[in-house]
Amino acid sequence: MEELKFVFKCFAATALLIVLMQVKVGGDSIESHSFRWLQKSTVSQYIQSAAAGGAMAIRNLGRSLGDGVASTVDGFQEGAHEKAIR
Repeated sequence: MEELKFVFKCFAATALLIVLMQVKVGGDSIESHSFRWLQKSTVSQYIQSAAAGGAMAIRNLGRSLGDGVASTVDGFQEGAHEKAIR
């Protein structure tokens, strides 16, 4: 029963936060102000650059693995072809 109370409390707190974020201050809602602040903060820029570096590393890893597998398969096929010719 305690878990259900916790879920309802979290739901109520989230609903209240969502309603409060819709309050307009200076023509924009608090939500848009906080979103803009989060986008321009230095922490988010560091996270974005780290994510871009991670994506590049994964892309390079995938490319090198694909090239390695292709060259291995080509080597097996050439060996099989040489054996078949003999």
